[in-house]
Amino acid sequence: MTRKLSVPGHYYRGYPVDFSAGRAPARTFLGWDTTPSELDLDRSAILLMHLPDAGLRPEVAWSPDCPRPDLLGSREWVPRTMDLVTHRLPPLVAAARQARLQVVHVTMCNWYAREYPQRQRCAAEVGPPPPPQLEPLAQCPEGDWHAALTKRNFRPAPRPPGSPDAEETQFSPGLEPRDNDLVCSQTWELHRLLSARGIHSLIYTGWALNWCLWFSECGMNDMQKLRYRLFAVRGGCVAIENAESAETEGNLEYAYWMTSAKFGDLFDLADLAAALRSVPISGV
Repeated sequence: MTRKLSVPGHYYRGYPVDFSAGRAPARTFLGWDTTPSELDLDRSAILLMHLPDAGLRPEVAWSPDCPRPDLLGSREWVPRTMDLVTHRLPPLVAAARQARLQVVHVTMCNWYAREYPQRQRCAAEVGPPPPPQLEPLAQCPEGDWHAALTKRNFRPAPRPPGSPDAEETQFSPGLEPRDNDLVCSQTWELHRLLSARGIHSLIYTGWALNWCLWFSECGMNDMQKLRYRLFAVRGGCVAIENAESAETEGNLEYAYWMTSAKFGDLFDLADLAAALRSVPISGV
């Protein structure tokens, strides 16, 4: 029997235009609205994307004195991400597990997941990678340009002597893989795992909506090209902010609009959690 779930989906109405508004014809857009979104629970998955822990805990001050300031301590998004993984996501993930919704951990890389049986099982299942569709440049004449941009634009803090190795990074406490969870970091892995289970609808949470969740491996841009149906959780994502957006989290609001316009509807975290909790527990 098909297990259906209806969740309010939020989308942005980018119409009508105001032809009298000169350079601001969007001022008459109708804006946000809601429509019921139907999910087949057995053909859907919730993705926890890029939520590693590197020694930070709620009781540890967010400061240059944290265990690995070069990884997390000087990053502007850390306080909001700690709130996300400590308070907001655990109840949602618990509701997903109760409803037997497939949970997927999309890691930034597989080395901090390799000891988990869930990752080992997934690695064995997906097998070797496919041949690349395009061969990258053997070497950029300018060297590692991406690393140079990151160093220039974000100026990572120096690593303190005696700090824990990056290999000690783990999943955020309470959000570790368990039971039949899937664990992967590459788009081809995720596609093989989902295809084998008949899953076609993906619900995204994690960090950062306007960065990794759009553009990284397993992100919305890749999965949309593979024709998956996509959603994101409003209240379940963090964005990267800048000086101009920090006070209002303006980049996050823009990212919600962009996600709705290009990729798929938004679920409010409370609405999705409540809908999942309403699913009858098997055997009860």
